[in-house]
Order: sequence, then C-alpha cells, then structure tokens
Amino acid sequence: YVLAYSWTPGFCYTTNPNYPGCLDPKPYWNENFTIHGLWPQYDTTGYPSYCSTESFDPNVPVVIGWDTMTTYYPDVKYEETDADYDSFWEHEWDKHGTCSELSQYDYFQQAILLAETFTTPDILHSYTNTSGTLSTSMLRDSFGGSAYTALQCSNTNILTGVYTCWSHSPVLQIECPKSVQSEDNCSAEYLTIVAL
Repeated sequence: YVLAYSWTPGFCYTTNPNYPGCLDPKPYWNENFTIHGLWPQYDTTGYPSYCSTESFDPNVPVVIGWDTMTTYYPDVKYEETDADYDSFWEHEWDKHGTCSELSQYDYFQQAILLAETFTTPDILHSYTNTSGTLSTSMLRDSFGGSAYTALQCSNTNILTGVYTCWSHSPVLQIECPKSVQSEDNCSAEYLTIVAL
C-alpha cells in the first residue's frame, strides 16, 4: 500500500485558500498530516484501480465515526453538512479501495489506524500556526529516508503531502517501489511550510 498523506495548509495555499475547510480548518489539520488515501500498489510499477463495481456505502463513515473521518480524512472542498461531502471517500473507495482486498469498513479504518500510529514527525509540529522553511532531507529522514518516502510539493518547495509504503499483512512500513520514489517532486534543498 501507499499511504498518501496531505499537508492541508500547503494544499489550501496552493490549490484554493477559499475552500470551506481552508477558511475554517480543524485544529488537527494545522499540525498533522491528513489522509489523502490508502492505495494498493504493484511491487514494480503503478497501481491497480477500479477493481470491482461494489458501490460506496455512505453508512461506513458514520459507523467509523463522522468526527473521526472528517478529522483524519477530510475533504476541505466542502462544508461537513454538504450532501457531497462524502464524494471524496466514494472516489477513494471506487478507485483504490476496491483493489485493497479489504471490506469498506476495514479499508477506511486501516488508513485511520496508520494515521494514528504513524504520526506526523515532531519537526513539523513547530510550524503549527506559523510558516517557515525546513530541510528537505531532514523531513525525508523523519519518514525513514528517501527509499521509504516520496515528498509532494507544489512549485518544487511548498510541502503539500507525502507518500509512504506499507506491506499488506502484517502492515509494516517497507521500502517504496522505484515508481513511488520517482514521484518525489520536492527538489529544493529547503521546503516552505505554510500554515492555515
């Protein structure tokens, strides 16, 4: 699996600072990575997608806990009360979850469990509610090094996310395939960390 994390402040800054969740973020998003997705990945190149026609069940986020889902796995494009709020989760299930060999509940719960146990590095916590620069190599090293992570940036240096790689069973961090490592697009020596 690839656990794709989003750095919400960077995403909002570079995509649309006027999204509802960017204008009124949960405190958690200012100091922690949030989940973009949990993506089954081939050992060598690419990833499978749309592996079945099993429809997204909108009751699953309710069973897991709406507040848990919106905290760890948010869609900042919508108000939480918007009828389309779960469209992001539906997309993630349709494209990636159907290839995960997990039930819908287990698929989303596994991503949340990883977010709870594989937490945001302490070096990012100093940027809560503030902006600054951070050594790119130091951030990579905090995730295990360049073989274990692929940082995501906009304009080569504004942090927007990170990919890490995990075995299927047991779920343990593993070295990322070269195809994932090659998706690291943070080429500057120092990253710009922005705050909401």
